[in-house]
Amino acid sequence: MPDTADTDIFQRFLADLQALPSRSRLDQADTEAIYALAYQQAVHGHFDTAYRYFSLLTLYRPTELKYLAGLALSYKMLQEYESAIGVYAYMAMIEADEPEHQLAIAECLLLQGNLDDARATLDLVARFCAENSGHEKTSARVQAITALLSSRDRDVA
Repeated sequence: MPDTADTDIFQRFLADLQALPSRSRLDQADTEAIYALAYQQAVHGHFDTAYRYFSLLTLYRPTELKYLAGLALSYKMLQEYESAIGVYAYMAMIEADEPEHQLAIAECLLLQGNLDDARATLDLVARFCAENSGHEKTSARVQAITALLSSRDRDVA
């Protein structure tokens, strides 16, 4: 758990990002129009195009979680797992009380074949969900993935 000084530094960093002059170059209607295009590309499985739109959006709104989520998903679907992990980790810093971001990191680690780190991340998410109410769906997903990994381990052994 980060200490208060680290949290304060990160909060100032986020405030500085939100105050960048680039933020005023596109208004909310412009970014939402681009988001609609990006979203449609993603829905239709055109992640190479969706990635470009989401990348543009995150330049202008670097702390907007839905734009970051689209970028991370695009990276994931393009099998750019390290880049996806980086975006999910940034999202986890912005929204530290949301275990879904860490779960997404674990999924990327699994897709990379990095089973040990994936298991460790799943354990952290499971502990967080057990200690904090309101994350039952995430907890259920973690349990399902962990069960699949356990059955895979038994099958391999």
